[in-house]
Amino acid sequence: MKRSAPVLEAFVRKYERSLAGRTGNASRDVLVNVEELLREADAADGDAREVAEQQLQEAEKAGILKLVPLHRRDRASIHQVRFCPTDETILYDYLGRESPKSIREALAKQFGDSSEKGVPMRWREGWKAWCERLRIAALAGKSVTPFNRHPSEENGKLLTLLRELLGWEGESLVRFASCVLCGDSKTLESLASTEPSGQYRDKLRGKLGCLLDQVTNGEICSLDDLGILRNPRFALIHGPVKLRLDEEWLDIGRLHGAVRLAEADIERAECVISSALRCLTVENETSFHELAKLQSGTLLIQTSYPGSGTLKLLQRLPDKLEFWHFGDSDEAGFEILRVLREKSGRDFRPIHMQRGRIPFEQESLGRPSIKQWPFYDPK
Repeated sequence: MKRSAPVLEAFVRKYERSLAGRTGNASRDVLVNVEELLREADAADGDAREVAEQQLQEAEKAGILKLVPLHRRDRASIHQVRFCPTDETILYDYLGRESPKSIREALAKQFGDSSEKGVPMRWREGWKAWCERLRIAALAGKSVTPFNRHPSEENGKLLTLLRELLGWEGESLVRFASCVLCGDSKTLESLASTEPSGQYRDKLRGKLGCLLDQVTNGEICSLDDLGILRNPRFALIHGPVKLRLDEEWLDIGRLHGAVRLAEADIERAECVISSALRCLTVENETSFHELAKLQSGTLLIQTSYPGSGTLKLLQRLPDKLEFWHFGDSDEAGFEILRVLREKSGRDFRPIHMQRGRIPFEQESLGRPSIKQWPFYDPK
């Protein structure tokens, strides 16, 4: 039976914030100043105070806690509330509530039960060890982030999803995989979480990425590593480049429009050649398409932070090409330039990029004013 006792509810809130309440470990009693307690219970004055003091006295008579007077001879003047953590179950039963200890035990059981559920043999040992670490942390009241500290339905769904991800095979777009695994198209995207705008990371390290990293000891750090992709792995290109596929040449340069070239085709090409003098990567797709209209003979590749398809193409292009990058003149634009250099191994140089330029966006230069390199009036 749930008992209505606002001052005791205020006390358990304070208790649950204490070391004893959070972890179950305490070498001494918990002491709470009664004036602080009454203020938290919104019962510092008048009739509310009288009722609260009566509730405290009733709890003392029930053997749940002790009231410490301000002076030994003045039992009516309460100074502190003393509570022994070993009486936690009695207190919470008195209030008709689930105790912190029982919550920790139920959470630990949730992780323990999950450790016995099937994952592919390759990950079984790591899965069991990971679940056991969480079980021990739950019992000790330590962090189990990103899981809830209560044994919730959300925890169960996330544990189930992780097991299913460890068993995922093949390559699919994230929204398709999300429908298959979660019943809707957006759950995986929200759990994976993209990196903050303007920042680059080697791998997506959202909630799922971090958990998969822990379970697999770094072998899987993102949905990408599982073949669950935000976008197809391709390079968006325009200009003179040829790929030799199955002993025949595919001449991209004969096409007027831009082409999305799959990473798989870039990888399997026996040879990649280009008659261009230079390769220009363009950060924004709008500017890329404006430049593609010029049919200038420059090899154009659209990219911000480069994906695996773009990097694969850059690495396979002839070394004789000059490599330039046209991006926004802001911090993110120059970070993209740095990442392009680092990840591709190519000596990219900036063009039409100036630190401190306002506005920053490359589109602010308008339409290309020159049909050949460098496409814009250098003035």
